Amino acid sequence: MPGNPFSPREVIFAPTSSCNLSCGHCRVDRSKGTLRTEEALAFLSDCASGGVDRVGFSGGEPFLAADFLVAVIRSALDLGLYFDRLMTNAAWWNTEEELAAALSSVIDAGFDGTLAVSFDDWHGQNPGTVAAFIREAGRISGRNDWFEIVSVLGRSGDASPKRLEELARALDSKLVSSDGMPRAIRNEAARRNRELGMDDGSGLDIPILTIPFSPPSADTGAWKGDRWFADDWCEGPGNVLYAHPDGSVAVCCGFANERPELVAGHIRDGYAAILERARAMPQVRACYERGLGAVRKDLESRGVALPGKTADICQFCDWLCERGMLVKP
Repeated sequence: MPGNPFSPREVIFAPTSSCNLSCGHCRVDRSKGTLRTEEALAFLSDCASGGVDRVGFSGGEPFLAADFLVAVIRSALDLGLYFDRLMTNAAWWNTEEELAAALSSVIDAGFDGTLAVSFDDWHGQNPGTVAAFIREAGRISGRNDWFEIVSVLGRSGDASPKRLEELARALDSKLVSSDGMPRAIRNEAARRNRELGMDDGSGLDIPILTIPFSPPSADTGAWKGDRWFADDWCEGPGNVLYAHPDGSVAVCCGFANERPELVAGHIRDGYAAILERARAMPQVRACYERGLGAVRKDLESRGVALPGKTADICQFCDWLCERGMLVKP
């Protein structure tokens, strides 16, 4: 089944490449500095005129650029846009006063999307620090229903259960699991509300999103899968414009989004020019229109020896970029 032309509905801003952590799985280029607020606001307005209807934030650590967040949040509300995730490691703060001030500024500006906390063995934060962030955000906002934990699986496919258990205990809650995977952190109030059919946000009920670790293609085991990936045409995380701290704009929010083959321009180019360029790029058309499965089969039919099999479509996309294995659509 063919996909559709690249049609972004969301713009994700990574306002800074700075971060207080140095995670083993992270591929963010720390040299990209800080995104200029004025340029970001102009680009956001342009994107809204082009049909983009939601905004998200990533990084680096976005809370290290809190003034940027406030300015973009206010502009997004003026433009009538929705909010997606604000990704954070929740351990960027040093004092309770610093934490309260930054959270208050973002919440008072009007952010009402998902506050997504990256928490796993890779990040290695102190569970007590993360729990304090969640409690303070809940206190200031008056709601406990806007959190999410994003946990990257380990190299062996584990889901950091011990660390998640520690976080649950720090929040006076329980880790809920099914199918051998952590699914939520839930306290007694949330359990009672569920039994009564209530959903008023008063109980702490944090879903856990587990995502696979995509190894670099040169890693041992990266190509030892027992099956090939299924085409998804980037329907899940895709169809986004990802603005890096240096202003470059990628059409991917995954770990490969700094590859030149996935960068369609600079925010100063404007939405229309970026969209036109993106739709003409071979890698983009392969991801969104043909499907990377079709690319793989084409490579095999031409006698290209692949390193093995992988069920990770993002890792395969990254390999195509790295090796320059672009196939004309």
